Amino acid sequence: MRRKVYQSAIVVLFLLIILLPLLQQITGIFPEPRLTEKRQLIPPPSLILDSLRSGEFQNQFDRYMNDNYGFRSWIVMINNQIDIGVFRVTR
Repeated sequence: MRRKVYQSAIVVLFLLIILLPLLQQITGIFPEPRLTEKRQLIPPPSLILDSLRSGEFQNQFDRYMNDNYGFRSWIVMINNQIDIGVFRVTR
């Protein structure tokens, strides 16, 4: 009985970790710090039938998701701190 509860808790924890970035992106529950980047983030693509057929929409959507997934700013900040603190490298 205990083992089954333990296994269920691990599955629920795993699903929560996997789905938390999506939940953050959709709802914005947790406040994220603003990043100062040397480029503009990609805006959401327009869904047009021709771009969908040609595959252009999929490429634009992929670029948009790479720039706008949940907790991105936190991950970038942590990565920068590791680069500076551990490797003494700036990018």
